[in-house]
Amino acid sequence: MIKEVNAVIEVSKMGSELVSALAEHKLSCEDVAVFAALDMDLDRSRADVYLVLTEKELLVLTGQTSSSGKPGKKFTKKFNETDCRVYDASEIKDLAIEEYVSSARLICSYKGDDTVLAAMTKTALRDARIFVKYAAPKLEGKEEEIDEDDFRDDRFCPKCGRRYPDPDRKICPHCMEKSKLYRRLFVFAKDYRRHMALVLFALALTAAMAVAAPYVSTEFFYDRVLSNSSNPWYGRIVTAALLVLLLKFGSLAVGSFSGVISARVTAKVTYQLKKTIFSAIERLSMSFFSARQTGGLMNQINNDSNEIYWFFMDGAPYFIKNVVQIVAALVIMFIMNVPLALCALVVVPLFALTIRALFRRMNSLHARTYRSSRALNSALSDALTGFRVVKAFSREKEETERFDRQSKRLARDSRSVTFFNNTAFPVATVIMYLSNIIVWGVGGWMAVTGAFGMTYGRLLAFIAYSNLMNEPMFMIVDMAYWFSGCTNGLQRLFEIADAEPDVRETAEPETLGGMKGSVKFDNVVFSYEKGKKVIDGVSFEVGAGRSLGIVGKSGAGKSTLANLLMRLYDVDEGAIFIDGVDVKKLSFDELRRNVGIVSQETYLFVGSIRDNIRYACPEATDEDVVKAAKLAGAHDFIVKLPDGYDTMIGFGYKDLSGGERQRVSIARAILLDPRILILDEATAAMDTATERKIGEAVNELSRDRTVIMIAHRLSTLRDVDSLIVIDEGKLVESGTHEELIRSKGKYFDLYKLQLEALKNIGITEE
Repeated sequence: MIKEVNAVIEVSKMGSELVSALAEHKLSCEDVAVFAALDMDLDRSRADVYLVLTEKELLVLTGQTSSSGKPGKKFTKKFNETDCRVYDASEIKDLAIEEYVSSARLICSYKGDDTVLAAMTKTALRDARIFVKYAAPKLEGKEEEIDEDDFRDDRFCPKCGRRYPDPDRKICPHCMEKSKLYRRLFVFAKDYRRHMALVLFALALTAAMAVAAPYVSTEFFYDRVLSNSSNPWYGRIVTAALLVLLLKFGSLAVGSFSGVISARVTAKVTYQLKKTIFSAIERLSMSFFSARQTGGLMNQINNDSNEIYWFFMDGAPYFIKNVVQIVAALVIMFIMNVPLALCALVVVPLFALTIRALFRRMNSLHARTYRSSRALNSALSDALTGFRVVKAFSREKEETERFDRQSKRLARDSRSVTFFNNTAFPVATVIMYLSNIIVWGVGGWMAVTGAFGMTYGRLLAFIAYSNLMNEPMFMIVDMAYWFSGCTNGLQRLFEIADAEPDVRETAEPETLGGMKGSVKFDNVVFSYEKGKKVIDGVSFEVGAGRSLGIVGKSGAGKSTLANLLMRLYDVDEGAIFIDGVDVKKLSFDELRRNVGIVSQETYLFVGSIRDNIRYACPEATDEDVVKAAKLAGAHDFIVKLPDGYDTMIGFGYKDLSGGERQRVSIARAILLDPRILILDEATAAMDTATERKIGEAVNELSRDRTVIMIAHRLSTLRDVDSLIVIDEGKLVESGTHEELIRSKGKYFDLYKLQLEALKNIGITEE
């Protein structure tokens, strides 16, 4: 067992500081079965704590790790031990972790007494869980099968070993193949190849005109128009000026033409990209949205797309034009004077190395700024969306401080980018300007001495072409800025596009035809997080056309059962059947057309009440909408509104009460006419009279469909055919209301508590 675990966790990687500390206790790496590094002592102070389990003992070493060494050389670490507790391994029982809001404790039963072995922050919780997973069986004399995934730290890139900049996104900017991102982007532009060819031709023509202009305005003008009377162009100043104007305006006209085409193509490509990304989001599972905030996703879709748009609208065309311009200018410079051209290129390698270093640093700064911007948007979205809760609990000050922290973080990161731009880029500018100084000095000497046939007009032309080469070099600095933002944006968007849903539709789904509605849960196990079961071995059946009530404390797993039946999540173990067919074998369309849910969290779209009810069944008639509203108890309040069913609701329009919103949501589910109807705390926001009215409607509906009701108020479940009680993810009781009352178990306790609560406010239930 020891060798097997060591082979996986590689005890040799414990660090020289821990190896040295173990040596002082006369232990070596070979003696260690399992170990873990934690970060708090028992007083909840920051400390380096090592758990070391051997065949006979568990050592808890506490201390601080110090580093020493000179800059540029390898640092050495030393563990300064301040405390060591040794426990007899044979006396340790029930090793477990107690989790709190921001920390956790490792506890056990030692010699019959409850003992706290160590404490930790959430950062070290992962390592502690792995320690318990392998140490607990070892202490009981058992062997745990090694799972290599447990020891694969997903906080670091497996290729280069660097920590991911954003732990929520397993993307390493150093190992990312940027060329693949742009090849994928150009797939969206394949339908616009003719337009792109026109743009490239226009850019090449613009570059050619830009290259011709310096020659006309310098060497041609000075050496042929103003001097050398034997030249046929001598004295034709107006003609030369018109030629310069023609080149200038021609360049502007061609540039405008290319800009118009670029704008059309770029807008369409960006539209296609946004459409693809949104379609990808639509097919993803609930777990994707649970791990992300709305503001962050909005930031990705909008801001990243805009970054890409402006890169291809402004950055890429000018980059292509300037590359052509640089090449043409270099060719002409070498034709004019080879030695002087070589002098002009002396500083280019130094400039290239500088730009490369700047680009690397800039890429990191922009990635950090984006994370800050996303965090700020998420905080703003949370505060605005939950503003009613903020006001209700007088948390304006705390939310302001939270926003202020995120805003300061973004300001700090933006300031770092600006500071970097204003200090580093001028250095690159000075480096390139040195080439001008060299050309002026060496070229001036050539013109004075007449060396290499240099004239004043040719020198001026050469200087103009040198500037024509240098100016695009400076633009490359801006290109690095745009390229960095565009690459980061592409990577984030394609990350969404490449995300795979956890819940997949089977390739060849089965068809039930006319669904009857029987439901069966067979030993279902489910966890939102690995190792933390929310549903643990739940089994029950509901006959077609029957009703089932699910009760239990908050957080027991009741709503999770509904989510699993809808296949918003997939079970880890066991299976769920509808009419004897595993729900995984049914198509999403058939499953969700026949299973309707009214959740305790209602959402109404911006639009009329009629459209919101009809959302479940777009082809429904107005009569169908009204009928569903009546069954849901919504018709009476709707007709009292000024515009009735055409009343606009949602952001900026009529605001409905919680109960009214819930009734509209129920009407929407009824209109779907599902064979299985799930009511998840559907009447929680309603008064007793309305609740009873809907209860009567539900009884009417249950005659030809299966109804699953989840409720805290047990009085709403008295008329269901059967009840199940869920406690900590397990089914602990089942039966009718009367049977469960007689058994005096969990259901009886819950029912008695609710009766006492009602009596305290002067209400007695019949």
